[in-house]
Amino acid sequence: MFAVLSLLVFVPVMAQMTFDGKRPVYDKLTDTYLLTLPESTFGHPYSAVPVIDDTVSWVNLAGKMVRQTADFPIVKGDTVYQMMYAHNGRLTKTRLRLTYLPILCMEGTFDTEYTVGNVDITMPEDTCTQHYQARIKWAGGTTTYDWIHKHNYHLKFVDENLEKMDVSFFGLRNDNHWRLDAGIVDMLRFRNKAAHALWADFGNKPYYAASEPKARNYARGHHVEVFLNGDYMGFFDLTEFLDRKQMKLKKYDEANGKFRGMMWKAKVGTEQTLFAATTPYDNNSDSWAGFEVMYPDFDEVAPTNYRLLYDAIKFVSRSDSATFASQVGDYFDLPILVDYYVFIHTLYAIDNSCKNIIWGCYDSSVDKKLTLSVWDLEATVGQHWYNGEGYYRAPEIQPENDLDKPHQRFSELWRNKLFMQLKALPDFHNQVLTRYWQLRQNVLRPDSLIKRYADIYAYLEKCGALNRETERWSGDDDISGLPLDFEGEFEYLSDWIRRRIAYLDTVTFAYLHGDVDGNGVVSIMDLSYMLDYLLDGDDGKINILNADVDSNAKVDLKDLASLIDLLLTN
Repeated sequence: MFAVLSLLVFVPVMAQMTFDGKRPVYDKLTDTYLLTLPESTFGHPYSAVPVIDDTVSWVNLAGKMVRQTADFPIVKGDTVYQMMYAHNGRLTKTRLRLTYLPILCMEGTFDTEYTVGNVDITMPEDTCTQHYQARIKWAGGTTTYDWIHKHNYHLKFVDENLEKMDVSFFGLRNDNHWRLDAGIVDMLRFRNKAAHALWADFGNKPYYAASEPKARNYARGHHVEVFLNGDYMGFFDLTEFLDRKQMKLKKYDEANGKFRGMMWKAKVGTEQTLFAATTPYDNNSDSWAGFEVMYPDFDEVAPTNYRLLYDAIKFVSRSDSATFASQVGDYFDLPILVDYYVFIHTLYAIDNSCKNIIWGCYDSSVDKKLTLSVWDLEATVGQHWYNGEGYYRAPEIQPENDLDKPHQRFSELWRNKLFMQLKALPDFHNQVLTRYWQLRQNVLRPDSLIKRYADIYAYLEKCGALNRETERWSGDDDISGLPLDFEGEFEYLSDWIRRRIAYLDTVTFAYLHGDVDGNGVVSIMDLSYMLDYLLDGDDGKINILNADVDSNAKVDLKDLASLIDLLLTN
C-alpha cells in the first residue's frame, strides 16, 4: 500500500543512499542519521548492501571504505558510527546510529485541529519504507498546550481521496485511528505502556464477552522512534485507539436512528464524573459535565444521547444505601469495577480516580449496564502528572499512602461516590480482597510487576532509544527542567513497587482474620456465619480468606475454635 523504495529525505544537499534497500533518516538537530535493522543483528557483525548516489565518489563508514558492502563491526544501539563521503568533490562528515525500533516520520504543521500530513514508517525487518497520508492533531488534555514540546498525537489514516483507510501495524488491529503516546510527564517515559499491559493481563472480560469474545477493554501498541519535519523527537508508543471497534460495542442503527453501543470519556473531575450529583444535559453538545462523547461520533450522529449516563449518575448520587446495594449490579459491570479498584490502588493512579476513565454500554437499546476501561496512566507508581516543585516524588505519592483517604491531596477517589458506596458494601469488599489475593499470586507479585517495567527498560536501552531520549529531552520545560535519569528512575520505581505491595498486603487489602461476613469488624455475627458455612457449605455469604482464621488454607472446625478464642479474648 503505497510501498516504494525510498531514498533520503529532509536534507536535499546530502547524498542519497540506502542500506539493504532502506533509507537512514536524517536528524537536522544533531547531524545524525538513524537506521533501523532487525533486532537479531544487534550484538553481531553486520554487512549491508549499499546503494549510493552516482555523484558520490567514495564513502567511509566507521574507518573503513564502503565498496560492495557497508560493514558494521558490532551492531550496537549506543554506538555512534562516524561516516564521511565525497559528494560532487566536497567532503562531508556526518554520523550514523542504529536502532531496532520502527522509525516513523511525520511531515506537516499540527495543532489541536486535524490537519493532513505525510507519514512514513520503516520497519526493521522490511527493505523499504511505507508511505501514508493521515489527518493528524495533538492528543490529550494539558499536553495540547502550545508550549509543550513533545506532544501526543492522534493519527487518522486516509487514502489519496482523503477517505478513511484502515492500516495494521505490528500484527495488531486493522483500523484508521492510531495514537502516538509521548510519555511526556513521565520521567521513565513508559509507565503508561506498562500499566496498560498490566490492565490487559488482569484478564477480566466485560459483561457481554459471551456475545463478543474478541472484545478488548484495553489498547496495545509498540514503541517507535519519531521524526517531525526532520527533527528527532524521541521514542513514542504507537497504539491502537480504544474505541467502539476495540470494545466490540453494538453499532449505531442508522436505518432507524437508534442508539445502541455508546461510549463516553471522563476528561476532567466534576461532580458528575464523581457520580456525586446530576446536572441538566444538552444532547446538542459533544460534551457534558466533564464527559466527552466518543461513540457514536458527534460529527456523524447529532444530537447525541446522554440519558443512559445521566440515569447511572442519578442512581448513584440519589439512592439510599439499601437501594444502591440491591440495584447497583443493574447499572454497572461489577467484576470490572472490582478489578479497577484493585488496579488503581496497586499503581496509586492519582489521575484515574474519576477521569481518564472510558465508560461504555454494549447495547443501550436493551441494557443500561455500564462497563469501563482505563486511559492515560502516566501518573502511576510514584509519578505525578506534574513535575514542578512539590510534586515530583512528593510524599503524597509514595507507596505508604491510601488512595481513597479523605482529603487526600492529589487523588479524588475519596470523593467518587460510586466507588466509596461500593467500598461500603461487604460483598464488594470481599470480592476486592479475594481478587487482590488471587492476582497477588501471579501478576501482582513484586518481582512480576518489576519485571514488567524492567523488560521495557532493557528493550529500549539495548537499541539506544533511552540515550537518544535523554539527549533530546533531558532538562526540557515539559518536565520542569529536570534531568532524565532512566537508571535512577527505574531504581526508584522498583523500590516503590516493593514497598507498595508490602503496604497493600498489610494495610489496604489485609485479611481481617475472623471477619467472616466481611463487614470490617469481628463480632458474634461472624460466629453465626461460620456455623452456617460449616453446616451447609455455602460460601456465598462469607469471606473465605477472613474465615481461615488459623491461615492453613482451609476453613474447618479449627477455625471455628480459633474464632471463639478470638471473640473471648477481645
